Amino acid sequence: MVKCTFTSVWDDGSVVTTNGQYDPNTGLCQPEVSPNEPPTGSLDREYITLEDGKELDVCPECHEYLLKTTVEDRSDLSYGEVTQCMNEDCNGCGDY
Repeated sequence: MVKCTFTSVWDDGSVVTTNGQYDPNTGLCQPEVSPNEPPTGSLDREYITLEDGKELDVCPECHEYLLKTTVEDRSDLSYGEVTQCMNEDCNGCGDY
């Protein structure tokens, strides 16, 4: 497990950042639970920040795994970059 910070950005302007860990082999993210009240807006984005400052997006469907980008056949039968959840069992995670 690698230490990181887990950030969620909300449409009401709230930004919540907590410490966390992620597994670089599986992409599983595990944020610490924030003691503060959760924001009341809608979630716009979640991402982790590694110790070197690199930001990696978290899947907007399952909220537990990172998104990965590969080059392959797309669902529209073209060939190019495809971004998808690292959890192959994530229901609803399609190409972003």
